[in-house]
Amino acid sequence: MASTMMEQFHAIKEEHPDTVLFFRMGDFYEMFHDDAILASEVLGITLTSRDKSSDNPIPMAGVPWHSVETYLARMLKAGYKVTLCEQEEELRPGQKLLQRVVTRVYTPGSLYEESLIGEEASALLSAVVLQGQGLGWAVIDPSTGRAWSGEFEGAHRFERLGDELLRWAPRELVMCRNDAAHESLAALLAAVDGLTLSTHELPRKARLEALKDVLEVGDLGHLDLDAQPLAMEACGFATSYLSRLHLTATVPLREIEFTEDSRHMLLDETTLRNLEVTHTLAGEKQGSLLAAIDATRTWMGRRMLREWLLMPLLDRETIARRHGAVASLINANRRLRELREVLKGCRDLERLSTRLAYGRANGRDLQAIADCLARMPSLHSLLTEGSDELLLECADGLLELEEVRELIADALLDEQPSTIRDGDMFRDGWSQDLDGHRKKVAEGKEWLANLQASERERLDIPSLKVKFNRQFGYHIEITNTHLDKVPEDYIRKQTMVNAERFFTDELNEKEELILTAAARGNELEYGLFRDLRDQIRTHCATLSQLARTLASVDVLCSFAHHGRRMGWTRPEVLDDDRLDIRGGRHPVLESMSTFVPNDLSLDSNRRFLMLTGPNMGGKSTYLRQAALISILAQAGSFVPADRARVGVVDRVFTRVGAHDDIRRGRSTFMVEMIEVAHILRRATPRSLVLLDEIGRGTSTFDGLAIAWATEDVASRVGCRCLFATHYHQLTGLESEIDGMVNVHVQVAQKGDELRFLYTVADGPCDDSYGVQVAALAGLPAHVVERARDLLLFLEQHAQGARAGEEGTPLARQTGQSSLFGWMLPERAAAAAEGAEGDDETSPPEPKGARLEPTEAAALARLAEVDPDALSPREAMDLIYELHGILRGQHEWLEE
Repeated sequence: MASTMMEQFHAIKEEHPDTVLFFRMGDFYEMFHDDAILASEVLGITLTSRDKSSDNPIPMAGVPWHSVETYLARMLKAGYKVTLCEQEEELRPGQKLLQRVVTRVYTPGSLYEESLIGEEASALLSAVVLQGQGLGWAVIDPSTGRAWSGEFEGAHRFERLGDELLRWAPRELVMCRNDAAHESLAALLAAVDGLTLSTHELPRKARLEALKDVLEVGDLGHLDLDAQPLAMEACGFATSYLSRLHLTATVPLREIEFTEDSRHMLLDETTLRNLEVTHTLAGEKQGSLLAAIDATRTWMGRRMLREWLLMPLLDRETIARRHGAVASLINANRRLRELREVLKGCRDLERLSTRLAYGRANGRDLQAIADCLARMPSLHSLLTEGSDELLLECADGLLELEEVRELIADALLDEQPSTIRDGDMFRDGWSQDLDGHRKKVAEGKEWLANLQASERERLDIPSLKVKFNRQFGYHIEITNTHLDKVPEDYIRKQTMVNAERFFTDELNEKEELILTAAARGNELEYGLFRDLRDQIRTHCATLSQLARTLASVDVLCSFAHHGRRMGWTRPEVLDDDRLDIRGGRHPVLESMSTFVPNDLSLDSNRRFLMLTGPNMGGKSTYLRQAALISILAQAGSFVPADRARVGVVDRVFTRVGAHDDIRRGRSTFMVEMIEVAHILRRATPRSLVLLDEIGRGTSTFDGLAIAWATEDVASRVGCRCLFATHYHQLTGLESEIDGMVNVHVQVAQKGDELRFLYTVADGPCDDSYGVQVAALAGLPAHVVERARDLLLFLEQHAQGARAGEEGTPLARQTGQSSLFGWMLPERAAAAAEGAEGDDETSPPEPKGARLEPTEAAALARLAEVDPDALSPREAMDLIYELHGILRGQHEWLEE
């Protein structure tokens, strides 16, 4: 039968079934049953049991109370939710069991403590609400009180939601149970990595009421969002969920930005990944655009820099204001240096104000706020030195909270304890009552010091000490060597190995006086601190706005510092379709090694650049570089170029690199086609589209047809497009498609030697240089020689066969015949049976070798396969099958 304490546990667990319950028992948080088993696996702690002697012992595991945040962070990082249950400090009269209450429910998206999420990262919460063909979404940062929200309509609403989830990377998403059952939404969320899913129930009408409560307004008319009711619902739904977790009436939500396509450049999931804006393809921060340009000095600035890169602007005036501020700072190096030095000492005011709003700020937090405010006069002076309009606007309001700084400085000591329960926070003179209690404690401690000195002299025991601990209070400690000198009025209190402890009646009286005065002083100081905190709490909105201003100044200084150091230039942002870059560089690669600058010119007459050239020649880098320069320019940064004129880009789309998606059962070819279809559906005439090697994931002619069709449709959209391809046949379309221009990456060839120049020039490339690139890559010499022989044969055969195939549709479209007719299944089978195959359509044999029967058998097996019909698993099985056929025949490849 369960004990009364276990009944407490089960009752609380029943209220929070989807969380791990940390149940306070003395100095430990204990977990029981399945929670204990899970915690032992995730946290690596010992799994033991309660009631071991019973027939059904209860699994149990625990963590020390003083290090609970370490274990909380590990559970949350693993994606689990935790309910924290505390116990009362003392038994109430007539009670036999300590009361226990839930003080907080921790989930991956509800955190605001730096100890749990880190200084740079944000633990974002997302919410989704559905109604008919509409979808409202919201993303909230509980650590800063900021929110972003929007809504989508129509068939592509879930696709758009996927883009936002990748843009913001929330740790948790909350929705009602009915919405969670929606097939399309469930399929989308199942494919998102690292996202904890939660449910919350709140009627639709109550969602808007919850938002009103958080914003402390009677109605939401001031938001002017009649066109986005679902966006507001999502915000209210999310804040209601947070209030439930934090066990508070309201959540400090201070700013909501309702996003619209007309305000920010759209960067979808594929684009952010391919361009490595915040993380590399391997998931690392180092090597990303964000890491390369980050020169911020504060954590709030670092978060804002990420936000600006994820949401580049479309409004030319706002962009120009940022560029003007950056230029002003670059031209005043001393001012820039001093601004960055002032910012370096600023704590994370954004999160400090949030902790203050939650009522969780301690003395150190208030002191950090005061220290930050003390820097505002210097910052104000530096910002007002010049005449730049944006920097002058940033200076406005910096001095508004001087009274708050003075209040904190007058009230609190410079050095603050880690808790607010143990006193030593306020300066002498702040409270007469507090001063009175402190005087009694000081007088008592002075009496103790005098007692120690007098007793040492009276008893002739130099090592005698008057000490204190929580268990035994004040006592006199005498070592064993002097026990014969202990007087009769000493009363033994505790015996230890090397000493004994004593007390006297007078010492007990003084102990009562000291401890009572100290306890009353601590309790009074706790109340005084809460009053002070509540007084400062009324300035939370102003503190939050000040934090946003400091973050903006930090990002502008970061842009200026990095731009000055790297020799970047101010871009000219235009209201047309130009993208004219002279001496452009890749913003990440140029910081790692020497980079060869190159030019790019797109306009109404050159909307579509067909880029050809050898592998390893820099085609993909050239494409990414163009997009990254556009993103930087519209974020407000200078750009890596000698000159840049950028017509506003509303959306950037990419199809770069070849990869599959085995988890969703998609081959490389399928992934490629899905991404291209997505681009062609959503691109506008103001978009920038990057297409790299479309059609690699299928057969040569299928790929060629797809690449041509993609090019045709993209040209009809009328957007700016860079199309890199290895299908050189497509260069012939330059005369047929308006706005298409051939360009190529340049190489220098001397004999069989190849040198990449990494520059781009007009005109098509006349060769892919595949064999030469293979040689540069280190392929064995005899393999390269074999490839040259085969290439020569294929080229000669193609020329001979073209005359007979000129009438076919494929030949008319591409001017190319089938190069692989000699690999028909019957020819490979004949080779397997020992046929000579020495007619003029047979490929040349490698020097010193003939086609082995096993090789011919492998070719025959391969020719039977339809690659487009293979699943990833079947393709892997085929590789092993072919490997088995060829085993022992191709050791020369490994030499």
